[in-house]
Amino acid sequence: MKTLMILAICLTMVKTYATDTEKNIKSKPEKIIVYMQGAQVHRMSTVNLVAGQNTLIFSGLENCINTSAIQASGNGNFIIADIQHEVHYPEFDKAKLNGDVRYKKLLKHVNDSLQEINYLLEEISAKSEALATEKNVLLNYSLYRGQSKRDSIASLKDGLSYLREKLYNINSEQLKLKREREKLEVKKTILNERIVNVSNELANQNNSGEVEKVDYRILVHVIADQSSQASININYYITNAGWTPSYDLRAMSNEQNVKLTYKAQIHQNSGIDWGNVKLVLSTANPNRSYNLPDLSPWYLGYTNHAYKTKKQLNQPTPSSMSAAGRSEDSKADYATLEQEEVVMAKNAYDYTTVSENVIETEYEIKLNYNIPSDGKQHFAAIMVKDLKTTYRYKAIPKLNNNVYLTAVLADWEDAITMSGEASIYYDGSYVGATSLAPGGTEDTIQLSLGIDKNIAIKRQKIKDKCSQKILDNDILHQYTFEITMKNSRASKIEIEVIDQLPLAHDKTVTIDRKEISGAKYDEVTGILKWRSTIQAKDSKKLTLMYQIKAPKHMAVACN
Repeated sequence: MKTLMILAICLTMVKTYATDTEKNIKSKPEKIIVYMQGAQVHRMSTVNLVAGQNTLIFSGLENCINTSAIQASGNGNFIIADIQHEVHYPEFDKAKLNGDVRYKKLLKHVNDSLQEINYLLEEISAKSEALATEKNVLLNYSLYRGQSKRDSIASLKDGLSYLREKLYNINSEQLKLKREREKLEVKKTILNERIVNVSNELANQNNSGEVEKVDYRILVHVIADQSSQASININYYITNAGWTPSYDLRAMSNEQNVKLTYKAQIHQNSGIDWGNVKLVLSTANPNRSYNLPDLSPWYLGYTNHAYKTKKQLNQPTPSSMSAAGRSEDSKADYATLEQEEVVMAKNAYDYTTVSENVIETEYEIKLNYNIPSDGKQHFAAIMVKDLKTTYRYKAIPKLNNNVYLTAVLADWEDAITMSGEASIYYDGSYVGATSLAPGGTEDTIQLSLGIDKNIAIKRQKIKDKCSQKILDNDILHQYTFEITMKNSRASKIEIEVIDQLPLAHDKTVTIDRKEISGAKYDEVTGILKWRSTIQAKDSKKLTLMYQIKAPKHMAVACN
């Protein structure tokens, strides 16, 4: 009933006011919610409405607006009757005035082709996301990580073989989609260039000497019963923008916790520079379907065919997602970024507010940023956290005589919410890079911080304790190694030393551990691990002795 009354009012006003007043609105982005793929742009303007029909033309907008994801609202005594998206080609308008309809037909043809390409690109994004989800499920399956209580070598081998085959197929499909996307992007560029070239031709025909810029617009049709001042808000989804997370892991000494700095790499190529704008970074994906899935019939002994219901066929548009979890505009004044000082300089992450709900996390940055439309990565610091850190030295003397300082981070999964590359720094120097991903099964993560020359380690074979003894058809080989460690530091250290014993696939070969100095031994991999504490200016030795019984005709070489 309410809808019918509003419609009746609109029809009455249309009849009463025959004229339509157009107003060109100049605006700038007030707030931009940047998603992993795409962004939601919010603009606001105050206008003077006349009694009757008003067409408010928001011009100078981005060149990649999703036309199905435009919304308008406002404060005032008026009714929003319609919202339209328009691409204004000044030179084509001149051609139409001159009676040349060829360019009008060309423009329609090119726009139809561009729309079809955009649909295909959205389809590729959906397929890519499905493949990425499948890949993530495979990599986190407990069998491949050796966590299943019913694990065996045979099942592990079969599982790894299946994993390799599936990953190969997924990676191949992702590569195909990448090629398709690149081809479509090239076609899209060609079509856009075609429009510009024709516009240039028209400009030359008109002898103007200058080509007016293509104008991307949103038209808001408003009906007011009297003249008044009103505020109009529009928001829309654009495609050529996004952000990816990255991290800095900084350790200043082996007595302080590692600091995790969470950063955003923001990019946009919308044709409009974002100047002095408030940013909100969201982990949501507007292109993802949030419909509850349905189970398909399960037939034993047959392929499990997928059936789509009407509910599954109705995919949400980005406009339906854009409102989810969105915070209201704030009227608070935000401090500007202070210039870097030598002492007590503030950091950008001090100005970030985190909001979480069931499906997404939003990082509201209370500093205004400038992000030009250049497609390049621009960094914004989100937050910094202290990670509980245990420093430990590690060495594999069988491979080399280096002792590596490592930082072991516990409870790291609470700090890592998204996958990203991490740069590692120790004592102010860049050490290397690693990848961080949430949802892992490991309780800790280990960072290598470099080689410590103050700690020495050496592994050598003790020849007088190595021997060979002939036993009928077999030979008994005995090997003995000694590992020597020396700590030249002024404080005690904790060190983990890794070695290994050989494994035999042939049942005629047996391996017997004689002395492993209390090492922890893994039956499946043959890995030995010692964890020792060495006092300051002190040394320690470990002994590794084992025997191999093998047939005479079999060559045995160990080191």
